Amino acid sequence: MKTVNLKDTFDNVVTIYDAARPLYPEQLLKDVQEFSGITRYDRALEVGAGTGQATDLFLPSIDKLDIVEVGDNQVKYLKEKYQSKNVCTYKAYFEDFDSENSYDLIFSATAFHWVKEEIGYPKAWNLLRPGGTMAVFWHMSSVTLHDTGIFVGLDKIKKKYLPNEFQGFDKAGIEGVRQRRISQIQLGNCFGEPVIKEYRFTDTYDADRYALLLESYSSTQTLDADSRKMYLDEVRAYINENGGIVEMPQHVMLYLVKKSSTPE
Repeated sequence: MKTVNLKDTFDNVVTIYDAARPLYPEQLLKDVQEFSGITRYDRALEVGAGTGQATDLFLPSIDKLDIVEVGDNQVKYLKEKYQSKNVCTYKAYFEDFDSENSYDLIFSATAFHWVKEEIGYPKAWNLLRPGGTMAVFWHMSSVTLHDTGIFVGLDKIKKKYLPNEFQGFDKAGIEGVRQRRISQIQLGNCFGEPVIKEYRFTDTYDADRYALLLESYSSTQTLDADSRKMYLDEVRAYINENGGIVEMPQHVMLYLVKKSSTPE
């Protein structure tokens, strides 16, 4: 087991992340626009864009977008991907990010849990224009327990290679995570009670893409190279021996808040 900063592991798997991670539903953007009362944003900030899964969804509705990412490879990837767009990508932890700009919208997709919440949410409030919207959303794979069908065997393989702290299931459950997110958003008494939206759909993975999905997880990146290869090879073999397909239920939760003229 390697000693790594989990927050920085995604810089090692940029192309894998792009190929394997699920996207976000179009309805999510529509719900953000309806909540904010704006269909096109003058300037927005994305925290933790990864390889652009949510960026691609939001960008057509944004005139100027600033992105904050932490890894050299991720920043290089994003700058190349969006070089012809009105996008500026900055290498920084959000806690350290400074900007003279103010934003109509700040959004973050399956990333804001890496930000120190006692700093992140008050800082976002300060960066928003009055009436601006913050939208934070997550894929809930770490909370949703898949324990039937092909996932029974896949879970046994995971437990074989990953210690308990990296099993990837948040025992707080959906409701526990929901309450934790609400409390975090309200830290600093800046934002009020969030509006919450949920989305469910299914992704289909073959053995190779599912192995790539696992490889993109920070928990898998804690393994040494030999153990990681054995883990992913065993996963591929098991899937191919059991129909060759994983139907992956997806669950996304969106939290929406606005900046009032004064903190709550």
